[in-house]
Amino acid sequence: MDPDIFGIAFNDYLSGNKGEFIQIDCNVADTSYLPVAYFFRNFEMMPEGEQKIMEACKGSVLDVGAGAGSHAIYLQKKRCDVMAVDFSKGAVKAMKKRGVEKAVCIDFFDMKEKRFDNILFLMNGAGIARTVKGLYKLLDHAKTLLNTNGLVFIESTDIIYMFEKNDGSLNIDPCEKYYGEVTYKLKYKGFDGKKFKWLFIDRDNLSYIAGKTGFNPQMFYDAGKYNFIMKLTPLQG
Repeated sequence: MDPDIFGIAFNDYLSGNKGEFIQIDCNVADTSYLPVAYFFRNFEMMPEGEQKIMEACKGSVLDVGAGAGSHAIYLQKKRCDVMAVDFSKGAVKAMKKRGVEKAVCIDFFDMKEKRFDNILFLMNGAGIARTVKGLYKLLDHAKTLLNTNGLVFIESTDIIYMFEKNDGSLNIDPCEKYYGEVTYKLKYKGFDGKKFKWLFIDRDNLSYIAGKTGFNPQMFYDAGKYNFIMKLTPLQG
């Protein structure tokens, strides 16, 4: 059985073990270590792009892949009607411990009927799509969950820099799969997770796919050369 790495780490943090790290192995990068504390940051500790989204949200909000619930907690204080969803049972347990009122363990693609004014895919949340093909499916489904004039905020990073050679050329085979489709594996203490796919999509491809799925894409926040957040507005008619 695949261990719930994030759920285990989040609840360990809430039990007082605040200095731990999640080990991240990726097929296109060296092993890295992410502090569990990063998921528990308050508004002042959030990156500027996240802060701007927190300020922009009004009405009902669906926070997809909500993790430890930091965004949901802030939005609740703003009097937004927030539903925080994650497929990690442990993460949902941690969110409820922290006071998230509507924390639900569900796969985003299984959601139906309810509608929202804002849908958030933060912390490189485009990755939930797993593949370029999956991104079409993700945005198609997001559209069914939006109120009229609702907004989707989606964050991604163009990882093209990982494939740049010293001479400026790219070490990419155009016949292979899209370079932003990567494979991750997580470890926490003695727990060893299974491999899973994640998507890092570039600006142009995200804009193109958004248009094809019935959205008007606009750059909401540009964090520099690679990381960005797009605002997607459904096309009317």
